[in-house]
Amino acid sequence: MTYGHVDKETGEYVIERPDTPTPWINYLGEGVYGGIVSNTGGGYSFYKDPKNRRVTRYRYNAVPDDQPGRYVYLQDRSSGEYWSPTWQPVKEDVDDYECRHGPGYTTIESKYDGIAAEMTYFVPLGEDCELWVLDVENVGEGTRQLGAFSYVEFSFPDALADQTNLDWTGQIMRARVDEESGVIEAYSSAEEISYTHATSAEVVGFDTQRREFVGQYGSLEEPAVLEAGAARNSQATHDNVIGSFEHDLELEPGESERIVFMTAPERDDDRIAKYDDPSVIESEFEALQAEWDDYLSTLQVETPDAEMNTMLNVWNPIQCRSTLYWSRTASRYQAGLGRGMGTRDSSQDTLSIVHAVPDQVRETLEMLWKLQFPDGHAWHQVYPLSGEGDAGLATEDPSKPQWFSDDHLFLVLGTVQYLKETGDYDFLEADIPFEDGSTGTVREHIERAIEFTDEHRGTHGLPRMGYADWNDSLNPDDGSGEAASVMVAMMYCRVLKEVADLYEFLGEDDRAAELRTQRAEESERIDDHAWDGEWYTRAYDDDGRVIGSASEDYQQISLNTQTWAALGGLDDERAERAMESAHERLNTEYGFALLDPPWEGEGTIDRIGGTTTYPPGAKENGGIFCHAHTWSVVAAGLLGDGERAHQYYRQLLPLAHDDVADLRRVEPYVYCQNVLGPAHEEFGVAKNSWLTGTASWAYVGATQYLLGVRPTFDGLVIDPTIPAEWDGFEMEREFRGATYEIAVENPDGVESGVASVEVDGEKVDGDVVPAFEDGGSHEVRVVMG
Repeated sequence: MTYGHVDKETGEYVIERPDTPTPWINYLGEGVYGGIVSNTGGGYSFYKDPKNRRVTRYRYNAVPDDQPGRYVYLQDRSSGEYWSPTWQPVKEDVDDYECRHGPGYTTIESKYDGIAAEMTYFVPLGEDCELWVLDVENVGEGTRQLGAFSYVEFSFPDALADQTNLDWTGQIMRARVDEESGVIEAYSSAEEISYTHATSAEVVGFDTQRREFVGQYGSLEEPAVLEAGAARNSQATHDNVIGSFEHDLELEPGESERIVFMTAPERDDDRIAKYDDPSVIESEFEALQAEWDDYLSTLQVETPDAEMNTMLNVWNPIQCRSTLYWSRTASRYQAGLGRGMGTRDSSQDTLSIVHAVPDQVRETLEMLWKLQFPDGHAWHQVYPLSGEGDAGLATEDPSKPQWFSDDHLFLVLGTVQYLKETGDYDFLEADIPFEDGSTGTVREHIERAIEFTDEHRGTHGLPRMGYADWNDSLNPDDGSGEAASVMVAMMYCRVLKEVADLYEFLGEDDRAAELRTQRAEESERIDDHAWDGEWYTRAYDDDGRVIGSASEDYQQISLNTQTWAALGGLDDERAERAMESAHERLNTEYGFALLDPPWEGEGTIDRIGGTTTYPPGAKENGGIFCHAHTWSVVAAGLLGDGERAHQYYRQLLPLAHDDVADLRRVEPYVYCQNVLGPAHEEFGVAKNSWLTGTASWAYVGATQYLLGVRPTFDGLVIDPTIPAEWDGFEMEREFRGATYEIAVENPDGVESGVASVEVDGEKVDGDVVPAFEDGGSHEVRVVMG
């Protein structure tokens, strides 16, 4: 069944009932102060770093799910009956309900017993605070006396300590209340914090102690304060600190009232006074929408696939922005407690968004290059507040290599994409520190990355695996120096080509030629030692034994080396055969399984590592890992197979699964990380939405390889690979300060190939449109054939 739909006018996803299979969330804020909010008001907030500057609390994996959050209770003063405009936490059966998730905001509306209420949550542009805008209207016939009670639960800044060191954190959190100005301030005897909850309305009561508000054995569904009908004016001197204000509302029929609540990581009386004026809210909200409109307008499409249009024009770039901000750190699935922002993750996140926010992408790349060691490898993750890095999962097993074989290579790919998109070649000469404090130019960082892979080789001279490559759970390297990654060898081929093309563009032909020679040698090694007859093998273990071969009992075929054969530019005939084998052995209605057959006897196959801890069909053990699936779209595009490129794109398209939301469970407007595969009892159930590399690569695959418009050092190449039945499509795209209005025609019903290109009425040789960098608008007409 379906739970909602896309509003075609606004692009918002409209949820029509509150009891979604899982909480369906949205992100607030733009990378500094922000957090998540669900379709029933659940979620949490943080400032700069979700681990070390958590502002509000969230109980993961709890019963009931999705609590606490940003709540308001309404109470009829006559009857004592109370409910929540957001449905949760009271879960009263409201008469009408609607949640609208939009870019940077969420609005939840409901009606109950003649009272219409609307809650809008957003973070104003440039502000370190969130606003909850409550509008209450009497749509009944008589005068109504109502009480309104807000509720926010503060966290200790160290989110891990807040969950695990209650003996300490439970003694050092306190609260103070300024009733006259409507401010509750949570503070600590151990940290300089002033977490704030404020209100624009006259205060008639307050609470800052959770135990008093909820009751010793109460719940947020039936809190003691609402049962009694009045705040207790509790003052928290320790323990669990909350912010709650009580207000009186008297509404004649047709009358409405607005209350603005603010939550912030620090007290700022000027800011509080600013938002005490409800009239300011409209202009702030309009400014937020205008900023998002500017961001989204940098690339818009019109294709024969309406659901594809919605994803590419609205929700995919919204998700890409969230992943650039928060990588894989803070969602409903990643608790933001232990892991930082991934080097490989954030490098890939830049690929889809550099055309829209190039300055932010450069800042991200600079932060990531600082994680590189002088020998060329990089820390696996970084903590944004401190800039410090660590080896991530590898630290759990110090006996294994403390480096990943792909981090530094994805960082090179992200940097080259930035240069193609922006033309900012001065970035190559920017001095950036290495992890040990020594410095080098970005060019030197790139060269060190290439050098590291070249100097760390295992079986058959293929790049050594390290702790893992892209697949964190494939851990065959125990230190013998034999374990090798075929996938990384293919990535290395792509890196060498990209960097060689860069040097050639810069006129450094000798170095470009050296890199092309290295690439040819790497490609030959792959063909000599990784071709299994119908597909490419995946890796070699520490004894030099193959992984991903037809000769094995398990994991005979793996997806990643079939897709990366095309991405790495290997022999086209073998790449096509490899993709055909993947299609025959791995493809399902919900996407490609990562391997087949899955490993049995989970947790017992030491030579493979973490993959075998999962049951067959889950995650890396034969599950549909959506990030890996997106490379099939790119591969099909590179091989000129438009039917398959579009098929693979739609297999993963969230909106295409809207009608099976009960099966999928996750949000149908954003990508998820994985889907249980065909070997699993719950095949089709999806997990880990929002913060996934799937978002970036799905966008890249669709816009740059299916629609075929991608940046080069010279300009924009337009080389579509589309279904034969499409008669064309349109795209408006910004590139280096100019706007390109692209119209692609397909009169002969082909899947790939370009017959002619015109720019502003003038014919252009080839399929590359020049970079004008003139701030103007240019019409591009492309005829396929």
